Amino acid sequence: MKKLIFVLIAALGVSCTSYAQLSEKEIKKATKEAQKLVKEARDDMERDDVPDKRHAKQLIDQAMKNPYIQDDYHTWYEAANVYEYFYRQENIKSYNGVYDTVAMYQYLNDWFTYVLKADSLEQIPNAKGKVTEETRKRLVPSVYRDLSNLINGGVFYFNHRQDNKTAYQFFDRYYTLAQSDILSSYMVDDPTWNQYRYNFAYFPALAAYFLQDWDNCIRYSKMAQNDDEYGEDATEFICDAYLEMGDTAQWLTALKEGLVKYPTKDYYYNRLLNYYNLKNDMTELEDFANEMIALDPDKALNYFVLGFIAQEGQVKDYDKAIEQYKIAIEKDPKLSDAYNNLGLCIMYQARDFLDANAAVVNNYRSAAAKKVNQEYEDMLRGALPYFQKVREIEPDAVKKWGAPLQQIYYILKMQKEMDEVEARLKENGLL
Repeated sequence: MKKLIFVLIAALGVSCTSYAQLSEKEIKKATKEAQKLVKEARDDMERDDVPDKRHAKQLIDQAMKNPYIQDDYHTWYEAANVYEYFYRQENIKSYNGVYDTVAMYQYLNDWFTYVLKADSLEQIPNAKGKVTEETRKRLVPSVYRDLSNLINGGVFYFNHRQDNKTAYQFFDRYYTLAQSDILSSYMVDDPTWNQYRYNFAYFPALAAYFLQDWDNCIRYSKMAQNDDEYGEDATEFICDAYLEMGDTAQWLTALKEGLVKYPTKDYYYNRLLNYYNLKNDMTELEDFANEMIALDPDKALNYFVLGFIAQEGQVKDYDKAIEQYKIAIEKDPKLSDAYNNLGLCIMYQARDFLDANAAVVNNYRSAAAKKVNQEYEDMLRGALPYFQKVREIEPDAVKKWGAPLQQIYYILKMQKEMDEVEARLKENGLL
C-alpha cells in the first residue's frame, strides 16, 4: 500500500510540474485552443441548421473544465446560454406532461450558477480599471423572468424526492439571487417578491429545520415570521433551533416573544412553564405567571400555575390554591387538571384535619370523635364532585381519577360506586 501511494504522488508531481514548465508561448497557444471550444459551442448554438445542441453542450462542458479559460467570463457566459437552452427544452416538454423533471431543474440551477459565475468574473476590473456588463445586460433579464421557478424546484425536491438538502439549495438560491446586485433593480417593484418573499422564506426554513442546519433555519425563520400564514410555525422553528443549539438565553427570549405574539398558543407557555418548574424556583415561576396574567387575564393556565405554586410550595397554602383553581375553572370549564388538583387540595385539607384531631379520633366512641369523623367525611364529600368532573372530561384517564374516587367512595361507604371504580382500576392494571 505504501508503494502504491508513493507512485501516485510521484505521478501527480510530474503532472503539476509539466504545466508549470510550459513557456508563455505554449500557454497562449493552449489558451487559444481552449477558447476555440467556447467559440465552437457558441457557433453551434447560433446556427439554425444545427437543431441538435448536444454537441454544443459537450463542448462547453469540456471548456468549463479547462484550467486555461476557467477565469474567462466568456466560458461561463456561453455555459449559461447552453444550459438555459436545455432548461427551456425540458420546460416546453412539461406542458405536454412528458419530461425529465430532475433534469429540468438541474439545468435551471446550473444555468443560474453559470450566470453568477460569469457576472462575478466580469466585475473584476481589467487593466484599465473597467468592468464588463454583458451578463447583466443580456442574461440577467431571463434569469429574472424564471427566478420563481427555483421555488418550484425546491418544492419538487422537498415533496417528491424527500431531498431536503437539494430542496434547501434551490430555496436558498432564490433568495441569494433575489437579494443580489444583479437583480436589485428588478426586485424593487417585483409583485411576486413584494407579496411572497416572507411566505416563501418558510420553505428554506423548513428544509433547514429538517437538516438540523440551525443557523440557516433561524435566518429564514426570522423572515417567515412576518408572514401571516407561516409566521407562528416559523417562530416555533426559532425556539427549537436555539434549544438545539444550547442557547438558553436566546431560547427563553424567543419563547417569551412568541408568547406575546401568540398568547393563545400553548407551545410557548408550556415550555416556559416546564423550564421554570424544572428550575424548582417557585418565586421565578410565580413572577412569570403574574406577568402572563397581566398579558392575558383570561388564560386559565395562568391561574392554574398560581394554584400549583400555592399547592406545592414550601408553605402549602391549600386555600389559596383552591381559590386559583376555581378561577382557572371559571376561565376554562374543561381544564380537567384544575378540577383534579382542586379535589386533591380538599383531600389534603381533610387529611391534615384528621391528623390534627388524631387524639380525639382515637376515642372513637366519643361524641367528639363522631363529630370529627363527620366533618372529615363532609370535606371528602366536597371533593367528590371535582373528581367526578375529571372523569366526565377524561373518561379514559383512569390513572388520574381512579384512586381518589376509590378512596372517597370507600370512606363514604358508597359500595356500589366503589366496586365499579375498582373494576376499572383492575381493567387498567392499576389495582
